[in-house]
Amino acid sequence: VARGTGALVTLESFAAAFGDFFLPAAPGGAAVLDTGLLPGWTRTGFAFKSWSTDAGHGVPACRFFGKPGPGPYAHFYTIDPNECAFVAASPGWIFEGLPFSEEAPVGGDCASNRIPVVRLYNNFQGGQVAHRYLTSHSEVAAMTNAGWLNEGAVFCSAP
Repeated sequence: VARGTGALVTLESFAAAFGDFFLPAAPGGAAVLDTGLLPGWTRTGFAFKSWSTDAGHGVPACRFFGKPGPGPYAHFYTIDPNECAFVAASPGWIFEGLPFSEEAPVGGDCASNRIPVVRLYNNFQGGQVAHRYLTSHSEVAAMTNAGWLNEGAVFCSAP
């Protein structure tokens, strides 16, 4: 996540060895992955805009990581308070914090001046859980053609 005056660019990275997509939350998170300090991570080229949680805009996103042992090697994000509470109560996930804020869709859609961020789920392909958060219509189509489930718009990003 690149920080500015409340505005962030949330950059997606991927670790092929684990099949995990990740949205770094720390100010230098993407840069750390770029240095190779944590080997195997590469940027996918996909990103969306968000806000810092202290900007007073939108709803904070809960970030989770699968608990070693019972949980998946995966990251999961939600701004839905009920979904956040449900996942936080699950023994398979560790709450990692509130990395960014986003606007919530209303009735599954975003306002005309916002871009829907679609959450996709790999449907446990390859025996592992994975989620992606995309604004690209063509990439969403490619992922659904590859068997991923389109869970719909879960965030509304600034253009």
